[in-house]
Amino acid sequence: MDDRADLLYRLILPVLLFCRFTLGVFAYEANGLTENGSPSMFLVNLGYDFMRMDGQAVRSPSAGIGFLAGEHNVPFTQVGRRFFCQVLYRHFFFPKEPWHGRFHQIDAVFYGRISRQLFLFYFESAADRPIAGGLGSFETGFGWGYEVLRRPQISLILGALLSVGDFGIALPSGAVLPVLPLPLVRLGIDTQWLALSLNLFRDIEFTIAPKERIRLTGDMRMDGFRDIGGMFLEATLWYRLFGADSRLGDIAGIGVGIGNDATRFYISRDATEFEMRRTSVFAVADFSLLSIRAGWIFSSSHLLDGKTVNDQGRGFYVSVQGMVPILR
Repeated sequence: MDDRADLLYRLILPVLLFCRFTLGVFAYEANGLTENGSPSMFLVNLGYDFMRMDGQAVRSPSAGIGFLAGEHNVPFTQVGRRFFCQVLYRHFFFPKEPWHGRFHQIDAVFYGRISRQLFLFYFESAADRPIAGGLGSFETGFGWGYEVLRRPQISLILGALLSVGDFGIALPSGAVLPVLPLPLVRLGIDTQWLALSLNLFRDIEFTIAPKERIRLTGDMRMDGFRDIGGMFLEATLWYRLFGADSRLGDIAGIGVGIGNDATRFYISRDATEFEMRRTSVFAVADFSLLSIRAGWIFSSSHLLDGKTVNDQGRGFYVSVQGMVPILR
């Protein structure tokens, strides 16, 4: 990396850190899974991913359970009580060296709204053991915010987030900074031609023409915060199979896109961090409760403690994700 780009990145790093884990749950502000007044429900998640690159064929089954309650898919001004929580486990198997073995990823999140107040908790662990221990193997945090601006089509929440983990920030003694207090700023917009969820300086997720059958979605996020290579972008052009006037609603669509992503694990026996980065083009079929995605990887690499150790070249992947709602 260019030294000047690396210096600039490290200068803005503390500002970027504050909203790492808030984008996913913020999508519920404008795109909920239940209608206003509908009963709460449990959500059972099942999935399977397969990825083949030069020298590796990675398999990853997943399973999880979640709970959803409150008003969803309503204007911002009608949000009274809204709750979402989920625990998801993913198992990764690498059949060949140098990363031969099994890895475990555990994600948990709680998101709650009571009138204008927001409550947030997250936990993420990714390592060669389900519970490996050590700051490098997990991150967790608690957040609180208050909605200072509330209009039918716009919402602004300000608050604070306290995170614990290894953020790649070193103290003068050489030890990592284990606790990081950060501001929380979240903006939501939902109009005829633009739906946007923004975590300032960190995450942007948008949909252009969200109520049309042909629409464009985009996602920009930062992960890892150790170098500029941790910035990930994705864009998808969609064709939704049913229009806004359909009795079935917006339940299915197909799309094509391009993006880059990464998977990172902590190796406890060596106290090191292993990462896979990849860039791909893909096609996706979304049927609300079932999503199938397949892509061609045209660039990929393996990193150890942030340094590239080999180039995995090209490959492909297939991902099948399903969800079963269980009404209370």
